[in-house]
Amino acid sequence: MCSLSIRGKDINFKNDNEYETPKYIWEMLIPYIDKNKTIYEPFYCSGLSGQYLSELGYNVIHNDEDFYNNYMKYEYDIIVSNPPYSNKKKVFDKLKQIDKPFIMIVPVATITKQFFINNFKYDDITMLIPNKRLQYSKKSDQLSRCWFDTLFICYKLGLDRQIIFLD
Repeated sequence: MCSLSIRGKDINFKNDNEYETPKYIWEMLIPYIDKNKTIYEPFYCSGLSGQYLSELGYNVIHNDEDFYNNYMKYEYDIIVSNPPYSNKKKVFDKLKQIDKPFIMIVPVATITKQFFINNFKYDDITMLIPNKRLQYSKKSDQLSRCWFDTLFICYKLGLDRQIIFLD
């Protein structure tokens, strides 16, 4: 188990997928998601990501249920999520099967993994690269330091470049 102490708090990382995406991260996506599109946010955690996306003016489907068995229940245009990192292969295999536009927040190393390379043509992918390391919340406590870099992988969004550096 990997752990880190930040400001006196012990943080454990192994097999722990309960990290929340703060609203400021979702705000970075506003220029890339049409407000008329319905978003499916399949990974619930505490429900805050769906709340934040709704507050930003999007129509959002966000329920506490199993993504792998329920993704066909809804009509949506795009999948947007910070998926559980311990299940990235399973998530991307399912996304390839669904074959709908998506934006996933993932560790940078994801783009070098065979499960990603084998599933997606780079012509359909755009990477949105933040100008700083993004920070995530754990059980409503803001982390002061995330120990790895993340980026947004966009699929079939029709963006004009494969790499976009965010301000």
